[in-house]
Amino acid sequence: MRAAGKGSATRHGPPGTTKTGELSGHSTKTSHLRDSATNAAQKRRRGLSLLLRAGLVALGLLVIGIGARWAASQAVPNIVRVPEQEQLAAFPKQLGPWKCEDEEKIDAKMFQALGTGVAVTRRYSQSAERFLEMHAAVFTQPGFSLPHPPELCYSGTGWRVRSTRDVPLTLIDGTSGSVRFIRLVKERGDQQATVLYCYQLAGPFSADRDKVRTFFWKFRGQKSRPPLVKLMLHLPGSGETIENLGLDFAQRALEKLAEMEKTW
Repeated sequence: MRAAGKGSATRHGPPGTTKTGELSGHSTKTSHLRDSATNAAQKRRRGLSLLLRAGLVALGLLVIGIGARWAASQAVPNIVRVPEQEQLAAFPKQLGPWKCEDEEKIDAKMFQALGTGVAVTRRYSQSAERFLEMHAAVFTQPGFSLPHPPELCYSGTGWRVRSTRDVPLTLIDGTSGSVRFIRLVKERGDQQATVLYCYQLAGPFSADRDKVRTFFWKFRGQKSRPPLVKLMLHLPGSGETIENLGLDFAQRALEKLAEMEKTW
Protein backbone atom coordinates (compact mmCIF):
# COMPACT_ATOMS: atom_id res chain seq x y z
CA MET A 1 0.00 0.00 0.00
CA ARG A 2 2.86 2.44 0.84
CA ALA A 3 4.64 1.60 -2.43
CA ALA A 4 1.52 2.23 -4.34
CA GLY A 5 1.10 5.55 -2.49
CA LYS A 6 4.66 6.65 -3.30
CA GLY A 7 4.26 5.74 -6.94
CA SER A 8 1.01 7.54 -7.11
CA ALA A 9 2.43 10.70 -5.53
CA THR A 10 5.49 10.71 -7.80
CA ARG A 11 3.44 10.17 -10.91
CA HIS A 12 0.86 12.95 -10.49
CA GLY A 13 2.50 15.58 -8.30
CA PRO A 14 0.40 18.52 -7.05
CA PRO A 15 -3.04 18.49 -8.61
CA GLY A 16 -3.42 20.79 -11.68
CA THR A 17 0.22 22.02 -11.85
CA THR A 18 1.10 20.76 -15.35
CA LYS A 19 -2.15 21.84 -17.10
CA THR A 20 -2.05 25.36 -15.67
CA GLY A 21 1.51 25.93 -16.95
CA GLU A 22 0.57 24.67 -20.37
CA LEU A 23 -2.46 26.95 -20.48
CA SER A 24 -0.41 29.92 -19.25
CA GLY A 25 2.21 29.40 -21.97
CA HIS A 26 -0.43 29.03 -24.62
CA SER A 27 -2.16 32.21 -23.41
CA THR A 28 1.12 34.16 -23.55
CA LYS A 29 1.83 32.99 -27.11
CA THR A 30 -1.72 33.90 -28.14
CA SER A 31 -1.32 37.36 -26.60
CA HIS A 32 1.96 37.92 -28.49
CA LEU A 33 0.37 36.82 -31.74
CA ARG A 34 -2.61 39.10 -31.14
CA ASP A 35 -0.33 42.06 -30.40
CA SER A 36 1.72 41.36 -33.52
CA ALA A 37 -1.41 41.19 -35.63
CA THR A 38 -2.73 44.39 -34.08
CA ASN A 39 0.55 46.23 -34.73
CA ALA A 40 0.64 45.00 -38.30
CA ALA A 41 -2.95 46.13 -38.85
CA GLN A 42 -2.17 49.53 -37.37
CA LYS A 43 0.85 49.91 -39.66
CA ARG A 44 -1.27 48.97 -42.67
CA ARG A 45 -3.91 51.51 -41.63
CA ARG A 46 -1.27 54.23 -41.20
CA GLY A 47 0.14 53.41 -44.62
CA LEU A 48 -3.30 53.54 -46.20
CA SER A 49 -4.05 56.79 -44.36
CA LEU A 50 -0.89 58.41 -45.74
CA LEU A 51 -1.72 57.22 -49.25
CA LEU A 52 -5.27 58.50 -48.88
CA ARG A 53 -4.05 61.91 -47.69
CA ALA A 54 -1.57 62.14 -50.52
CA GLY A 55 -4.31 61.19 -52.98
CA LEU A 56 -6.68 63.80 -51.56
CA VAL A 57 -4.00 66.49 -51.74
CA ALA A 58 -3.22 65.59 -55.35
CA LEU A 59 -6.94 65.61 -56.21
CA GLY A 60 -7.36 68.98 -54.48
CA LEU A 61 -4.50 70.49 -56.45
CA LEU A 62 -5.97 69.12 -59.66
CA VAL A 63 -9.39 70.59 -58.88
CA ILE A 64 -7.84 73.96 -58.00
CA GLY A 65 -5.87 73.96 -61.25
CA ILE A 66 -8.94 73.10 -63.30
CA GLY A 67 -10.96 75.73 -61.44
CA ALA A 68 -8.32 78.38 -62.05
CA ARG A 69 -8.23 77.58 -65.76
CA TRP A 70 -12.03 77.65 -65.93
CA ALA A 71 -12.19 80.99 -64.10
CA ALA A 72 -9.58 82.43 -66.45
CA SER A 73 -11.55 81.21 -69.44
CA GLN A 74 -14.68 82.88 -68.06
CA ALA A 75 -13.02 86.21 -67.24
CA VAL A 76 -13.71 89.36 -69.22
CA PRO A 77 -10.62 90.12 -71.34
CA ASN A 78 -8.52 93.15 -70.47
CA ILE A 79 -7.29 93.48 -74.05
CA VAL A 80 -9.43 96.09 -75.79
CA ARG A 81 -9.56 96.49 -79.57
CA VAL A 82 -8.86 100.20 -79.87
CA PRO A 83 -9.85 101.87 -83.15
CA GLU A 84 -7.80 104.59 -84.77
CA GLN A 85 -9.07 108.16 -84.65
CA GLU A 86 -9.67 107.93 -88.41
CA GLN A 87 -11.98 104.96 -87.91
CA LEU A 88 -14.24 106.89 -85.55
CA ALA A 89 -13.96 109.98 -87.76
CA ALA A 90 -15.53 107.89 -90.52
CA PHE A 91 -18.85 108.29 -88.70
CA PRO A 92 -21.22 109.70 -91.35
CA LYS A 93 -21.62 113.44 -91.72
CA GLN A 94 -25.10 112.84 -93.06
CA LEU A 95 -27.60 110.85 -91.00
CA GLY A 96 -30.99 110.95 -92.64
CA PRO A 97 -32.18 114.58 -92.39
CA TRP A 98 -29.25 115.45 -90.12
CA LYS A 99 -26.24 117.08 -91.75
CA CYS A 100 -22.89 117.90 -90.16
CA GLU A 101 -22.20 121.64 -90.23
CA ASP A 102 -19.10 121.88 -88.11
CA GLU A 103 -16.54 119.71 -86.33
CA GLU A 104 -14.50 120.67 -83.31
CA LYS A 105 -10.81 119.91 -83.28
CA ILE A 106 -9.91 118.15 -80.04
CA ASP A 107 -6.40 118.79 -78.72
CA ALA A 108 -4.29 116.54 -76.51
CA LYS A 109 -5.30 118.33 -73.29
CA MET A 110 -8.97 117.88 -74.07
CA PHE A 111 -8.43 114.19 -74.82
CA GLN A 112 -6.73 113.84 -71.44
CA ALA A 113 -9.58 115.62 -69.69
CA LEU A 114 -12.11 113.37 -71.41
CA GLY A 115 -10.19 110.25 -70.42
CA THR A 116 -9.95 108.98 -73.98
CA GLY A 117 -7.74 109.23 -77.03
CA VAL A 118 -10.44 108.67 -79.65
CA ALA A 119 -13.41 111.04 -79.91
CA VAL A 120 -15.37 113.27 -82.27
CA THR A 121 -17.45 116.38 -81.53
CA ARG A 122 -19.72 117.69 -84.28
CA ARG A 123 -22.67 119.96 -84.86
CA TYR A 124 -25.56 118.45 -86.83
CA SER A 125 -28.71 120.23 -87.96
CA GLN A 126 -31.96 119.73 -89.83
CA SER A 127 -32.61 123.46 -90.13
CA ALA A 128 -31.58 126.72 -88.50
CA GLU A 129 -33.93 125.97 -85.59
CA ARG A 130 -33.25 122.27 -85.27
CA PHE A 131 -29.66 121.46 -84.39
CA LEU A 132 -27.59 119.64 -81.80
CA GLU A 133 -24.03 118.92 -80.79
CA MET A 134 -22.90 115.31 -80.87
CA HIS A 135 -20.01 113.98 -78.83
CA ALA A 136 -18.91 110.36 -79.33
CA ALA A 137 -15.95 109.00 -77.36
CA VAL A 138 -14.26 105.60 -77.23
CA PHE A 139 -13.16 104.35 -73.82
CA THR A 140 -10.56 101.63 -73.58
CA GLN A 141 -10.11 101.12 -69.84
CA PRO A 142 -9.75 97.44 -68.88
CA GLY A 143 -12.20 95.67 -66.65
CA PHE A 144 -15.57 97.22 -65.88
CA SER A 145 -14.42 100.84 -65.68
CA LEU A 146 -16.91 103.43 -66.92
CA PRO A 147 -16.33 107.13 -67.60
CA HIS A 148 -17.82 109.61 -65.16
CA PRO A 149 -21.44 110.53 -65.98
CA PRO A 150 -22.28 113.81 -67.77
CA GLU A 151 -24.22 115.00 -64.74
CA LEU A 152 -20.90 115.57 -63.01
CA CYS A 153 -19.36 117.29 -66.03
CA TYR A 154 -22.14 119.82 -66.45
CA SER A 155 -22.38 120.56 -62.75
CA GLY A 156 -18.85 121.94 -62.90
CA THR A 157 -19.41 124.17 -65.95
CA GLY A 158 -22.08 126.59 -64.77
CA TRP A 159 -25.09 124.35 -65.41
CA ARG A 160 -27.50 123.03 -62.80
CA VAL A 161 -29.28 119.70 -63.23
CA ARG A 162 -33.04 120.18 -62.94
CA SER A 163 -34.07 116.57 -63.56
CA THR A 164 -33.02 113.27 -65.12
CA ARG A 165 -35.04 110.41 -66.54
CA ASP A 166 -34.36 107.27 -68.55
CA VAL A 167 -36.33 106.61 -71.73
CA PRO A 168 -36.54 103.27 -73.58
CA LEU A 169 -35.36 103.20 -77.19
CA THR A 170 -35.51 100.41 -79.79
CA LEU A 171 -33.32 100.29 -82.89
CA ILE A 172 -34.42 99.05 -86.31
CA ASP A 173 -32.70 95.67 -85.79
CA GLY A 174 -34.71 95.11 -82.60
CA THR A 175 -31.96 95.99 -80.12
CA SER A 176 -33.60 97.71 -77.17
CA GLY A 177 -32.00 99.80 -74.47
CA SER A 178 -32.34 103.11 -72.72
CA VAL A 179 -31.03 106.66 -73.00
CA ARG A 180 -30.97 109.29 -70.27
CA PHE A 181 -32.29 112.82 -70.56
CA ILE A 182 -30.82 115.54 -68.37
CA ARG A 183 -32.64 118.85 -68.17
CA LEU A 184 -30.26 121.70 -67.46
CA VAL A 185 -30.59 125.35 -66.55
CA LYS A 186 -27.82 127.92 -66.36
CA GLU A 187 -26.96 128.95 -62.83
CA ARG A 188 -26.97 132.54 -64.06
CA GLY A 189 -29.78 133.49 -66.37
CA ASP A 190 -32.68 131.44 -67.72
CA GLN A 191 -30.90 129.50 -70.47
CA GLN A 192 -32.04 125.88 -70.71
CA ALA A 193 -30.63 122.81 -72.41
CA THR A 194 -31.32 119.11 -72.78
CA VAL A 195 -28.64 116.42 -72.78
CA LEU A 196 -29.16 112.86 -73.98
CA TYR A 197 -26.54 110.17 -73.39
CA CYS A 198 -25.93 106.43 -73.16
CA TYR A 199 -23.13 103.87 -73.34
CA GLN A 200 -22.87 101.28 -76.10
CA LEU A 201 -20.81 98.09 -76.30
CA ALA A 202 -20.91 96.26 -79.64
CA GLY A 203 -24.64 96.82 -80.11
CA PRO A 204 -26.35 96.79 -76.68
CA PHE A 205 -26.72 100.23 -75.08
CA SER A 206 -28.02 101.73 -71.86
CA ALA A 207 -27.74 104.77 -69.64
CA ASP A 208 -27.88 102.66 -66.48
CA ARG A 209 -24.32 102.05 -65.33
CA ASP A 210 -25.11 98.74 -63.62
CA LYS A 211 -26.84 97.51 -66.75
CA VAL A 212 -23.87 98.57 -68.89
CA ARG A 213 -21.50 96.49 -66.76
CA THR A 214 -23.49 93.38 -67.65
CA PHE A 215 -22.66 93.96 -71.34
CA PHE A 216 -19.03 93.03 -70.63
CA TRP A 217 -19.97 89.45 -69.71
CA LYS A 218 -20.81 88.77 -73.35
CA PHE A 219 -17.07 88.59 -74.00
CA ARG A 220 -16.12 86.14 -71.23
CA GLY A 221 -13.48 83.67 -72.31
CA GLN A 222 -12.50 85.67 -75.39
CA LYS A 223 -9.01 87.06 -75.96
CA SER A 224 -10.16 90.63 -76.54
CA ARG A 225 -13.26 92.81 -76.65
CA PRO A 226 -14.42 95.96 -78.43
CA PRO A 227 -14.26 99.33 -76.64
CA LEU A 228 -17.07 101.06 -74.80
CA VAL A 229 -18.55 104.03 -76.68
CA LYS A 230 -20.31 106.98 -75.07
CA LEU A 231 -22.80 108.90 -77.18
CA MET A 232 -23.85 112.30 -75.85
CA LEU A 233 -26.08 114.92 -77.48
CA HIS A 234 -26.51 118.51 -76.35
CA LEU A 235 -29.65 120.32 -77.54
CA PRO A 236 -30.63 123.91 -76.70
CA GLY A 237 -33.99 124.30 -74.97
CA SER A 238 -36.22 121.72 -73.33
CA GLY A 239 -39.55 120.04 -73.78
CA GLU A 240 -41.09 117.15 -75.71
CA THR A 241 -40.19 118.48 -79.16
CA ILE A 242 -36.53 118.82 -78.20
CA GLU A 243 -36.45 115.34 -76.69
CA ASN A 244 -38.03 113.81 -79.81
CA LEU A 245 -35.30 115.40 -81.94
CA GLY A 246 -32.69 113.88 -79.64
CA LEU A 247 -34.30 110.43 -79.82
CA ASP A 248 -34.42 110.55 -83.62
CA PHE A 249 -30.73 111.37 -83.91
CA ALA A 250 -29.73 108.92 -81.14
CA GLN A 251 -31.49 106.03 -82.88
CA ARG A 252 -29.69 106.70 -86.16
CA ALA A 253 -26.33 107.26 -84.47
CA LEU A 254 -26.48 104.12 -82.30
CA GLU A 255 -27.37 101.98 -85.31
CA LYS A 256 -24.39 103.33 -87.23
CA LEU A 257 -21.98 102.99 -84.30
CA ALA A 258 -23.01 99.37 -83.78
CA GLU A 259 -22.26 98.70 -87.43
CA MET A 260 -18.87 100.43 -87.22
CA GLU A 261 -17.83 98.62 -84.05
CA LYS A 262 -17.93 95.29 -85.89
CA THR A 263 -14.86 96.34 -87.86
CA TRP A 264 -12.85 97.50 -84.83
